Amino acid sequence: MHVTGYENSVNSTVDSFIANLPEMLGSMAIDPRCLVAVAEFGDGRYVQFWVEPRGLVIAEVVSNLNIGDAVALSDDDEEVLARMGWSEPAPGPNPNWRYESRDVAGLMRIVLMTRHAILEVLRERPTNIVSLRTWEVVKPREMGLDDARVTARVHYQKALQEIAQQLDG
Repeated sequence: MHVTGYENSVNSTVDSFIANLPEMLGSMAIDPRCLVAVAEFGDGRYVQFWVEPRGLVIAEVVSNLNIGDAVALSDDDEEVLARMGWSEPAPGPNPNWRYESRDVAGLMRIVLMTRHAILEVLRERPTNIVSLRTWEVVKPREMGLDDARVTARVHYQKALQEIAQQLDG
């Protein structure tokens, strides 16, 4: 599995990203590393994936709790995500809509749910550009899953960078 690194990304179309999503997640699932992939759209909204070497795959769709300056989801959008089977966001380590899987059937469900969320809820067009970043997370053994996911979050990292800049400036 090729990783771009946290700071780097590759651009593709939404249609291409969705078509290659099964292969990407399958490659991540058999990789011995803990990997993260974030697909960000032009309006700042995103879907992301956390994949552990023991088969845990966590897929997320941005929520209004973690949306930053991007366009908020409507009540109808949130109802669609809930009906599709995404778990509701909550403050703390799970601020986004999420779905977890540990087997191949669940992985295929993630692909279908993500496709539907991108096209029907986030309303991305197949020709829109998506920016994809993938990186490895080195998780200390004593660190729990929730803590590791919090520190790897993009918005968490941006907040830390802003605090460091304020302290330096």
